[in-house]
Amino acid sequence: MRNAATAFAFLIFVGAVTLIFAMQWYPAILVRTADASGGSAHIIWEYQINKVADSAITYYKNALENASSSLQVTASIKKDAYEKSANTLIENILVQSAVRLAELTKETDALVAEKIAEYNNQPNFGVALSLVYGLDNSGFTELIARPEAEREILKTKKGWDDAALAAWIEEEKKASRIVRFTK
Repeated sequence: MRNAATAFAFLIFVGAVTLIFAMQWYPAILVRTADASGGSAHIIWEYQINKVADSAITYYKNALENASSSLQVTASIKKDAYEKSANTLIENILVQSAVRLAELTKETDALVAEKIAEYNNQPNFGVALSLVYGLDNSGFTELIARPEAEREILKTKKGWDDAALAAWIEEEKKASRIVRFTK
């Protein structure tokens, strides 16, 4: 009886581990922002990176189709999309931490609501999102609209242009502790 219980527990454990890897519920990157930026820790999960990369690849495929190009999405393009998606998520965390530290969350929420309302007033916006990015409204808000609004609010409040924001992000990356678990 004891061997059967052990075997059953082992099967449950193996099943759980298999599910975790199949669903990509494992950490890919750990970001700890600099103490001056709040010193908060964030985990970027593998499925989050893949969701952003898949959206970018869908956009790229659609652009190629619309241009009547014979180019194809290759493994190197997919790898590049994965890396850029990971870097974008890291940058989004740094910007989000700065927005929270400066207590600009309400302004960001208002800007996101305003932009989403504008987009939703356009006919077939949800269909266009699905076709162009492969996202629904909530995915668009989470992955595109909110991060862009946070960057816009931060630039406005700090009086920065795009180059100053990019320089600040690079400094924050250097000051933060970023650990990658995957390549």
